Amino acid sequence: MMNSGGIGVPLGFPLGPTSVIQVTNLSSAVTSEQMRTLFGFLGDIEELRLYPPDNAPLAFSSKVCYIKFREASSVGVAQHLTNTVFIDRALIVVPCAEVMQPTRTVVMCKTTFDHRENTALGKRPCLISFGS
Repeated sequence: MMNSGGIGVPLGFPLGPTSVIQVTNLSSAVTSEQMRTLFGFLGDIEELRLYPPDNAPLAFSSKVCYIKFREASSVGVAQHLTNTVFIDRALIVVPCAEVMQPTRTVVMCKTTFDHRENTALGKRPCLISFGS
């Protein structure tokens, strides 16, 4: 098992200090505004991405959200919301590794989510781009 970089979560790849979390097992009814309200109590949110987005034309049975906080310390606090029932499901909150690029941040997470099939693909790194 690889070291998680001191966060306490073995992700299968090194994880240093991060300010991004992945929230899975979300109700299909959840909105970006609800996620911003819930997690905004834990720290200032720099960016929030909900997939599929609020305006998606197709129905999905669940959603996934990526939240980038201004402070990395908010990630540890956010993980305490794991197993908290929100709407109709228990949340799963995990930290995501950030890879800085000149104009954006790329996030690598433990679980890849296939939105076409609406299923988790397992413990494979996924890439989410924040910023421009």
